[in-house]
Amino acid sequence: MEKNLLVAQSGGPTAVINASLLGVIQEAWKQKTVHQIYGSMHGIDGLFNDQIINLKKINPSDLEKLYYTPSAALGSVRRCLPQDLSHPLYHQLLQQFQKYQIHYFLYIGGNDSMDTVLKLNQFFKKVNYPCLVLGIPKTIDNDLVITDHAPGYGSAIKYIANTIQEIHFDISCYQRGRVNIVEIMGRDSGWLTAGSKLACLNQAGPDLIYLPEVAFDEKSFLKKVQQLYQKQQQVLICVSEGIKDKTGKYVMEQSAYFEDNDVFGHLQLGGVAKVLSHLVKKELNLPVRAIELNLCQRCASHFLSKTDVTEAYQAGVQAVQLILNGHTGEMIAFKRVNQQPYQITYACIPIEQIANQVSYIPSSWIQDDCDLNEKFIHYALPLIQGEITLPYHNGLIDFYSIKK
Repeated sequence: MEKNLLVAQSGGPTAVINASLLGVIQEAWKQKTVHQIYGSMHGIDGLFNDQIINLKKINPSDLEKLYYTPSAALGSVRRCLPQDLSHPLYHQLLQQFQKYQIHYFLYIGGNDSMDTVLKLNQFFKKVNYPCLVLGIPKTIDNDLVITDHAPGYGSAIKYIANTIQEIHFDISCYQRGRVNIVEIMGRDSGWLTAGSKLACLNQAGPDLIYLPEVAFDEKSFLKKVQQLYQKQQQVLICVSEGIKDKTGKYVMEQSAYFEDNDVFGHLQLGGVAKVLSHLVKKELNLPVRAIELNLCQRCASHFLSKTDVTEAYQAGVQAVQLILNGHTGEMIAFKRVNQQPYQITYACIPIEQIANQVSYIPSSWIQDDCDLNEKFIHYALPLIQGEITLPYHNGLIDFYSIKK
């Protein structure tokens, strides 16, 4: 019987998610027990829509470019599978797994994607279908529990810290500047916004940092902004899109752009910098600018962390080796075993311990409700180390796109 491997990508992409995909493909190619290597286009939806491609048919030299190409080369999706494992959708999936003789399934994704890994593993056990399922982590949000960090985070905060440093230099050229409020991604946890603190190592970091882990206090915020502006004649603030007030209400809900939820029930965030800008203008009458970093945080390959992309690739390699050794219903996790020099090992964690959980910044790393201390820097600094040489063509990075 042929035993084929299927890989797919899900959720918000990162600058290194394709490095994990490359690791899977190249390692599976070496394994004699894997007959074919398939890719499901747009995550789990590729199975429903029969959009399955044979990855062995792609030129290996083209595949190499996946190492530094951002976005999800196989396409992504945000789909929540039903809780009821007897739902007809599962049997549609089973038919596709049987059709392509898939006995190994690797799903590269974040928190919600691990929920899919959990449900599929439970379903295959229920119907006694011999398919092993493993999750490969990716998320710039860095909110997966148990693992030390997630692939994609290091490159994202490298971009954020450097961008904040550039903004700092830009606004510092004026004798009298503005209150500059930079909105950074982060729904429930502030790992990304915390990354702006690293710019302080070059004396070019933000004056204030607001995270979802701390309830936002409007009066305290305005007081700090006014004091800083009187002293410096300019202020640089970094704020997570998901900050909430003491009642648990998103601050951005005051925005005219407030809309609805996604398929997982998550509020579609964005606009908190504008909300706070209006607040500063109205209450303090200070010149103010709202800046939203937006998608660049997850696709800036020109700021790839060599540490991050190397670990992402190895996560794919390790996943193939572990699933062929019988691991299922688990996620690849990173364990930091040494700080100087920085070193990690890879482990498999039961998916039940990870799916639908959120990792928050420890309160001991936060100071004065609007700053971070050396503990965060100690944690994050190794993750942004190293650069890779990118090939250019016509002055542009030579990326690769899998033909759909």
